[in-house]
Amino acid sequence: MLRIAICCGGGFSSSTMASHLNKQLAAKHLEDKVFLEFIPFANLYGDDSAFITGTHRDRQDEVDVALLCPHLEFDAKRAVDAGKIHIPIFLLPMRLYGLVDIENLIEEAEDVLELWNNGTPNIVTFPDEPRSIMAKRTVSHRRWIAQSK
Repeated sequence: MLRIAICCGGGFSSSTMASHLNKQLAAKHLEDKVFLEFIPFANLYGDDSAFITGTHRDRQDEVDVALLCPHLEFDAKRAVDAGKIHIPIFLLPMRLYGLVDIENLIEEAEDVLELWNNGTPNIVTFPDEPRSIMAKRTVSHRRWIAQSK
């Protein structure tokens, strides 16, 4: 089972997105294939700011990959540089973040995990997208490559 965290700073947009995606998981009967959970980014790695919310613990072992909303680029870099992250994290492209359906999200997570397992360092990026925030695609990277051929 692939375990995915959807992360953002405060939680409004990504918690809504995670709820919507979980409804898609149920509708497509994919609950046995994928577990998807919203986790605020600071709570993912037990940042000191999470202590205020009472969730000061590292939750990285609960998921295989974390997909972050695009505006977390600098927070993610700071956490990676501080050695606080030990799972693959990926910044979702802006257009994909708002429009993603569950199949595209699963493909994105699978491909990020594969890159990580093959030695790509955090923050994981696709070779042709050194900054995912600049990507213009609205489908998974896998589908975007297939459509480009």
